[in-house]
Amino acid sequence: MNLDIRMPSLTAVVIAWIAVAAPFAAQAQSAYDEQQQLIAQVQADKRTVVLKSMALDDAQVRAFTPIYDKYQAERKELMQRGVDLLNLYASNYDSMTDDAAKKIMKNWFKLQDDKVDLVKDYARQFGRVLPAAKVIRFVQIENKLDVLLQLSAVANVPLAK
Repeated sequence: MNLDIRMPSLTAVVIAWIAVAAPFAAQAQSAYDEQQQLIAQVQADKRTVVLKSMALDDAQVRAFTPIYDKYQAERKELMQRGVDLLNLYASNYDSMTDDAAKKIMKNWFKLQDDKVDLVKDYARQFGRVLPAAKVIRFVQIENKLDVLLQLSAVANVPLAK
């Protein structure tokens, strides 16, 4: 699978998103607006990468894209929860209490579970319109792109004190 078709663009957007999403950034409303724009850009670039990487025929593209677009809308909500969680971490970074740490961990674990549940749910939906080999390809592509996003994110978030 060749995921580097648009990877420089996606990587640049991810790095910019992380820089803006980094909790140690600018003013609240303007940072929020920038985060929203960057999430939308990540999604647009990601859609292009996924569609090219899936190697679907025309009929499969017509069946796949409406489901994928719904998936992306739900993914956006999870991305926003991740940004909110980073902001919560940042606001507690210098004075992390045990209660704050427990809340952040609880929310982080829930977010991870929700991400896995979302991919499982949509894999089932894709399985109704695509062969299993294409569905597993989708899962692999999502996993690879998630790893890229996570690597960029963890590199920019300092360990708790």
